[in-house]
Amino acid sequence: MLTTQDKMILTNLQANGRMPIVELAAKTNMSESTCMRRTKSLEEVGVIKGYTALLDAEKAGFDVMAFVQVSINQNTEAAFNSFKNAVRASPYILECYSLSGPYDHLMKVVARTNKDLSHFILKTLKTFPEIRDAQTLFVLHQVKHTTALPMDLN
Repeated sequence: MLTTQDKMILTNLQANGRMPIVELAAKTNMSESTCMRRTKSLEEVGVIKGYTALLDAEKAGFDVMAFVQVSINQNTEAAFNSFKNAVRASPYILECYSLSGPYDHLMKVVARTNKDLSHFILKTLKTFPEIRDAQTLFVLHQVKHTTALPMDLN
């Protein structure tokens, strides 16, 4: 169970993961030692998984984003594991989720160009023997993107 102080720490770190502990303590109305101890505790129990730089995909040269819905032949656990391993090995696939509904998985994919994405789909994705069907949905415009969880919700 997260305390109010934990939620304040998490909200502030999601906005700026490089915030010095002095500033974090001031923003959360805690002493530096308390703030440091609570932050370390959140790291140790895995609430805070790590710290990273968030990149702008377009400015980093990835102009194409798509979502790929995939149905796989789940005849055996080995086939399912083979698919998961192939997904994890692909640098084009940023995220992959197992789903309920008509498709088994949803993947978020990036590429530098349409040609690169087409090559990935036709030469890589279509070669996964476990895939029964796939549908690609191109992102035309990103309306909202955040990695921040809404810590202030009850």
